[in-house]
Amino acid sequence: MILRLILTSFLLIPLLTAKSYSAEVDHFSLSHIDIQDSTQLIETEINRLMVVAVDRANQPIKKVMPKHSSGRFPKRPGCNETRLYKQLKWQLARPVVGQLETFAEESEYISKRRVPFLKSIYQDFFWQESPSLVLSQRMAAIIKVNSIEIGTDKLGHFFTEGLSYFDLTNKLTSDINLGLHFGRWTESLYFGAQTTGVYSYADLAANFNGLRYWNKILAKQPDPLTHNIMTPYVACQDKKWVVVEEFSFQPYVDHAWNEQINCSLYRNQQLLNKAKRHQLSCLVKKLPTQKYSELPSLLNTKGADVLPIELQPENLAQEKAELEKTSLSEQTTQRIKDIRIALEEWRANAAKKAALKLNLAN
Repeated sequence: MILRLILTSFLLIPLLTAKSYSAEVDHFSLSHIDIQDSTQLIETEINRLMVVAVDRANQPIKKVMPKHSSGRFPKRPGCNETRLYKQLKWQLARPVVGQLETFAEESEYISKRRVPFLKSIYQDFFWQESPSLVLSQRMAAIIKVNSIEIGTDKLGHFFTEGLSYFDLTNKLTSDINLGLHFGRWTESLYFGAQTTGVYSYADLAANFNGLRYWNKILAKQPDPLTHNIMTPYVACQDKKWVVVEEFSFQPYVDHAWNEQINCSLYRNQQLLNKAKRHQLSCLVKKLPTQKYSELPSLLNTKGADVLPIELQPENLAQEKAELEKTSLSEQTTQRIKDIRIALEEWRANAAKKAALKLNLAN
């Protein structure tokens, strides 16, 4: 089963490239351009969407009358949790590109800095090395939230991937490592290293804080970071849902969301070297290490580097098997590794040919 999942992930790379699932952000280039803080504008939109979701979750359900009768009559749903989460997901956690990410990218009122792909630290990547990034040239804009510069893509990670963590942990009643592993898995494969060439720790930090957000909707479990009992955003009053606390970015957004501080890893040394040509300098001293002391997998304290062996697909597959209390044979692990190495060799050869062709053209 795990081998099939890995094979599917590798085979999906062209499809993911075509659909532009992955975006990267560049905090290093054009950093002299200042931007205004947009916290209040984005929080206002989030709170508006939460109210819309709650109102829709409270709408009457049309129920069919018995056979001998005709017509329908409305039935109040009461405080139906499934309906509430469904409506919140519909408003906040659209797959691929989330609503808040789109809102921040498109709103003329939100101050942002845009770094075009051809002026970014990724400009020397060939499409064979980084298919979804180079072919789409999709770069997330940089905005300022909670006085910290983050990529707009982090809003999508916060709501959508945060919800995935919440679902995978059965609303935090199961092992939190199931969610954390999913983040490492996606960054190693189809949302990161295998599609863009970049493994983003800042994405993982946003994902995890999104888990905290979804847990706080009804606050049935302690906060997974502080372990404190939280007050909920939404409560059941008089048999209907009511927003009882407004959303704020303050507990969630910190320097771990910034890729100049919580720097990314690169799939191989060649990609790292190419990025280093363009002012790649990490400010690791600003990392909130104390805050995440129990979750070291969310922070990169060493700065920009090459993806280590423990974050390669074959080892993450083994980790997944252990979490699910299943076994993974050495043969299967080796097969996954062989596929990865073969793909990397093809990429290296294709990139060399592309570089030679470019040099001859110049």
